[in-house]
Amino acid sequence: MSRSAGTSGADGSGSAKPPDINAMEAARIVERITGNAWATDAEGVFIYVTPAALAFLGITLESLNAPSAGSAFGWRRVIHPEDYDAAAAAWRRCLQTGEHYNVEHRMLRATGVYGWARSTGQPIRNGEGVIVGWYGTVIDAALRPEPGERSAVHLDDPLAGGPARNPRPSMEAIHPHDRSIVEQAAARAFFHGIPQISSYRQLQADGSYRWVEFRMEPGHGNSVDVDPAVARQDAPWTIARSFGETGDAIQAALAIEKLYGGAWAIDAIGQFTYATPTAQTSIAMTLEDLNLLLDGKPFLDGGRQGWQRGTHPDDSDRAAETLRHALRTGENWNFEYRVLRANGAYVWHRAAARPTRDEQGRITGWYGTALDIDVYKRTETALRERERQLQQLIDTVPALIWSTAADGTPTYVSKPFTEITGATLQDITAPDGSASLGVVHPEDRAAAREAFRQSVTAGVPYVQRYRQRRADGSYRWTETRAAPLRDEAGAILQWYGVSTDIHDLVTTQDALRESERYSRQLVETLPAMVYCALPDGKPIYRSQRLRRYLGFNLEDKDEEGKSRLDGTLDAVIHPEDLAAVKQRYNHALSTGEPYALRHRLRRFDGVYRWVETRATAMRNGDGAIVQWNGICLDIEDQVNAQEELSRAQENLARANQAASLAELSASIAHEVNQPLSAVMNYSSACQRWLTAEPPNIERAQKALEMIVQSADSAADVVSRIRALFKQSTDKRDCTTLGTVVAEARALLAEEASRRRVRMTIEGDSGLRPVPFDRVQIQQVLVNLMRNGMDAMASVSNERILRIRGYGAGDMARIEVSDQGRGIQFPDRIFEPFFTTKDQGMGMGLAISRSIVEAHGGQLWAERNEPRGAKFIFTLPLVMTKNA
Repeated sequence: MSRSAGTSGADGSGSAKPPDINAMEAARIVERITGNAWATDAEGVFIYVTPAALAFLGITLESLNAPSAGSAFGWRRVIHPEDYDAAAAAWRRCLQTGEHYNVEHRMLRATGVYGWARSTGQPIRNGEGVIVGWYGTVIDAALRPEPGERSAVHLDDPLAGGPARNPRPSMEAIHPHDRSIVEQAAARAFFHGIPQISSYRQLQADGSYRWVEFRMEPGHGNSVDVDPAVARQDAPWTIARSFGETGDAIQAALAIEKLYGGAWAIDAIGQFTYATPTAQTSIAMTLEDLNLLLDGKPFLDGGRQGWQRGTHPDDSDRAAETLRHALRTGENWNFEYRVLRANGAYVWHRAAARPTRDEQGRITGWYGTALDIDVYKRTETALRERERQLQQLIDTVPALIWSTAADGTPTYVSKPFTEITGATLQDITAPDGSASLGVVHPEDRAAAREAFRQSVTAGVPYVQRYRQRRADGSYRWTETRAAPLRDEAGAILQWYGVSTDIHDLVTTQDALRESERYSRQLVETLPAMVYCALPDGKPIYRSQRLRRYLGFNLEDKDEEGKSRLDGTLDAVIHPEDLAAVKQRYNHALSTGEPYALRHRLRRFDGVYRWVETRATAMRNGDGAIVQWNGICLDIEDQVNAQEELSRAQENLARANQAASLAELSASIAHEVNQPLSAVMNYSSACQRWLTAEPPNIERAQKALEMIVQSADSAADVVSRIRALFKQSTDKRDCTTLGTVVAEARALLAEEASRRRVRMTIEGDSGLRPVPFDRVQIQQVLVNLMRNGMDAMASVSNERILRIRGYGAGDMARIEVSDQGRGIQFPDRIFEPFFTTKDQGMGMGLAISRSIVEAHGGQLWAERNEPRGAKFIFTLPLVMTKNA
């Protein structure tokens, strides 16, 4: 050392004493116990640093004192650049004010790595109170808060966020209501060695109070008071052969005790020769208790020693065994075990001891320390538990977890990875990472390798799907994702990845895509045009066939102020059909009923063609409509063919009628001609018999009888002909009018749809059955309804044919009304062979009136309001005898 530490004389005069080798021995004791201790002069120039500290930092005492750039301290070389300014400012303030120095900062170790450390120091004053030097320690703070939560601050500076300036807060700075609590906590900590945490309100510089937390833990003091041991800077230590021989030796012991409380010494056979009062108090055992032979056997011979009673049963035998081994071999002793505190609680300690030797190298004793590492052990246990839980999570999560180095070399694979793929970390480890691709399908390897290479090169996350080989040799689709872990500077440290089995998902997606492709192909190949719409009717899909048919896409008819549905309908529906289409479509949307209608649709070339459109609502599990699905069939050829067929049937019917009428006329002429011929003959004969001279009255009488007989025969012929057109009342049944009207409507439904006529039926549900010939009344209804359709053939507006039935007194009343041009010749329409149609015989209304009158009813026509005609006929509710 360039300058030696000193103490005052017994008389306080500060006279120096001659140096002695025992003073150097005491220094070595300090070095062995504390390890990283230091001392400076009043200006802050290092005069002593323990060899362990210099070796730990890889620096010399001269380098610590060598000036740095500017006004920086020489020790700037071993302080992290981000922490130096705060640490230097705190040290300068302490040199000026004499405050205790307590700072955490990062120090550059000999290994080239920065590590967190806590530097503490306090001034040494002479009899006049003048600072003559500084002494302190450097303690490894690796177990303190995480680096991101630290900063190099003066921990004794309240303005920097540290604790109060004294380890025990000044009572005057504590709120009066909180002082008793702090005093009790401090007393319990100092006298019983039990850690204490106390919250209280502390007086601030501006007179306000702030809540602070005060922590007291044994074995973790930040600064120590060595005033009683050292008074003057340049007084050498005196000669001392053993502790207690001289005052200087006692003062050295006191310095040891105050520098570090948990220190002890044993002789070569393991008997304690010294233990600091703090150590004895914390475990409530004296030297005699520590050395007590529990079973009468010496410790080196396997006997149990008293200190083992203060050691946890699970740790006692192992601690004794390792200590015996150190005593026999001279190796340094390091052991972690649980010590029984005076408060009855076991606390983890780390014991370390080194042997001392004489000039011949023989071991003369051991010196050691016991560090309270309970917080460290609890932290370690918690970390180990978290690691166990994390490992258990990794092993149970249904995914394969792995990691690689920054260059992509595999460094870890989870247990499920090995179990599922059958590949261990050694199996997939290769400098170029190619071996890890052995579990990838050969067809996917090139893409997977290139994607991972690009991610590693660019430092971007990796996502890739490929087929991964399983232990049974099968391949399953897997999705692998990886992201880099970076340090504070942004450099990649590791890659962490997870491989998830998505085989079922991929196969399901493939099946869905195939099903979708098949469904789309089915829709496109159907001989129909398919479309889909939202619940509000907005078109969302049209098959390719329908798009080609219309000549435009979905969005082409989107116009401002008009919905897509209205824009589409206005563009493609025939103007004469548009109102009916919108009305029917809106009705379906509002009620959810299926939609079906025939109308004319504008093709891409501008030609309107007849189509049949049908749509049905698709519903979810709750019954709510989620979509409308419909088809559109081009029936132009079918409609034309139907019209041609109808015209042919009408022509055939007229031909049949004409043929039947001719045949009937011939038959009637033939049947009537015979009796009429007989009448003519007998009349001539009678005339001759009456004109004869004399008149032959008898013969004439006979001729007249034959005339009467022939006339009766002609009457019988006429009666038989009449009977062909008149049925008897025996065929009349009581039938509801609604049934006959529904049948007539069904017969004309196809024709009404083709003619775009909407038929509505209104009936009195309470109307009782009416006696009539079902076939004849149905013929009347069909004739009147067809006439109504014919009357509306040239109407461009909506075509509605209304059939209404109700009771009117003792009669049933049926009305058939249309919205056509009305009746032009109301006085002649019921005459036989009168017609206003281009084609027709004019017999329909005449025959219908005859049928109604034959049932005892009436048939007539009225004007329908606001336009059209209304035909009304009545039927008696009770059968009459003459009907």
